Amino acid sequence: MARPGAVHPDQVELDHPLGHGDRDLAKGEDYTVSGDRLTLTADALSRLAGDRECGVNATLEAGFSRGVPWRIDVITYDPPVLSNATGSTGSYAIPTRFRGDMLATMEARYDDGSNAGRADWTPYQQWDTAFSAYTGDSIKLTPDFFNAVKDGSRVTLTFDFWSGASVTYHVTRTGTSVTGTAA
Repeated sequence: MARPGAVHPDQVELDHPLGHGDRDLAKGEDYTVSGDRLTLTADALSRLAGDRECGVNATLEAGFSRGVPWRIDVITYDPPVLSNATGSTGSYAIPTRFRGDMLATMEARYDDGSNAGRADWTPYQQWDTAFSAYTGDSIKLTPDFFNAVKDGSRVTLTFDFWSGASVTYHVTRTGTSVTGTAA
């Protein structure tokens, strides 16, 4: 039986001050830890977010009793905006203003609700096989994705972002031409 206050061997605890650059945040004043919950105060978040320009405003480091320290980014974002575009099945990019957010997943469905794309057993498409977003200005759809899309059928894409935002976009492949419209 463990003594009161002792750490169970399977538990990992935040045992170093939360760091921001070359300074530590003050426990109790800037943040609290209760069980497995880390909470930053509103004042600390306001200070860390600075001018609140879209993107990463601060990076914190949390050190634990075991394992590698965690990196925690304080991010300010607005909903992403996708724009209409035309292109080809060999090279198609959706102009995107990410506005501080990051792409997580892409779903693809035909108008009848059936799944579109290479992974036709699920609406979720595979990163780098069907789509990618490595630049700060576009989401790219791959030739492999379009090779599996029915010619002349509109596909509704749902892009899910790390913030929880979802943005809908429509693409239609006609031969090797692609037309995309923001929903």
